[in-house]
Amino acid sequence: MSVGYYTELKLPQNLELPNNLLNKIREVWGRKYLDLYENGGKWNVEQAFEEVLQTFGSKNDKIVHQRYVYMAMGITLAAQATLKHYFPDDSRPDIVLAKVNNWIENGVEVPDYFADTLFPDILQGGMYQAADEAYNIFYALLKSLNKESAYEELIDILYEAITGDAISPFAAAKRDLFNWWIIDVVPRAYCMMLPSSLYQRTSVFPSLS
Repeated sequence: MSVGYYTELKLPQNLELPNNLLNKIREVWGRKYLDLYENGGKWNVEQAFEEVLQTFGSKNDKIVHQRYVYMAMGITLAAQATLKHYFPDDSRPDIVLAKVNNWIENGVEVPDYFADTLFPDILQGGMYQAADEAYNIFYALLKSLNKESAYEELIDILYEAITGDAISPFAAAKRDLFNWWIIDVVPRAYCMMLPSSLYQRTSVFPSLS
């Protein structure tokens, strides 16, 4: 855990978090994950995502749904730089963020079909894996506005973002991305806030080999 920008378990001081969430954050922080290329890793990172989200409350609760969307939005904002890099003239990421922001702030509903209308070719891979994964995250963010599917969409977003290349192309950055999620994105999403900082795709990491 010594490599990266988020190497210490420092949680925001100004947020009130329940003890079960605090305990779960410490627990998943202390594990080593196979999916994150860690030496001695034996844990499945998707299990950590599920355990943390389950401390937020019932999936069917309106407040919990809002927390999920805040988390999805925070991750998606970090993936935006990848699409700006590969496709600077594509306005669809900005459209997605505006729609979701309007949902968060004003309760303006977004039709469930809108994601498929905006991204009709989402299942067809493009030239760049990182961009494909980032587009998947934007698509899933829109889908997360439906309370029925929000939990599953958020799990997909987290897995794509943290184990894939949507935010960082470096294998050695995966654990650091996870750490950013657990100490910045998670606590603030619980309190219905966006992360205090976005993970930078330009952060350079040494090769794992």
